[in-house]
Amino acid sequence: MKKLGALFCLLFLLTACSIETQKEADPVMDITSLSLGMGENEYGTVQYVRYSMILTYSDDLKINEKTLEPLLAGWIEERMLDHEIELADEIGNGQLKLEGKVTFDSNGLTKRDIITFEKIEETIQGVMFETKAGKMYQAVLVKDGTKLKKIGD
Repeated sequence: MKKLGALFCLLFLLTACSIETQKEADPVMDITSLSLGMGENEYGTVQYVRYSMILTYSDDLKINEKTLEPLLAGWIEERMLDHEIELADEIGNGQLKLEGKVTFDSNGLTKRDIITFEKIEETIQGVMFETKAGKMYQAVLVKDGTKLKKIGD
């Protein structure tokens, strides 16, 4: 009887060790489309950037749409006066259209300065957001796609 008990214990341990723990799949997001437009007020003292992007994401990434913010180039972020999300609508299963306007102070900048800054650093570099579960992410455009990074880990 003791041998039978020992055999069952050994069998249990071998079975438990052979069960592979399944890792939760990492969420995925791609910025599949991004368009930008620049404008200014009638005095040329305030500039704005309008943007529109399509975010395609995996089912396990439940985005809190109220938390969406664009990742801005440093030269705009330090001069930002206002940011407004004009549209954040789901346009399909796993796709969201995001449109907004960033207003910034252009005092002291010439058109040539702005063009130079845009060549050095992408104006809109991605998007930051929080999931409905409270996890923070940033999706950054890189040469070969979009890199999704969890913030706070």
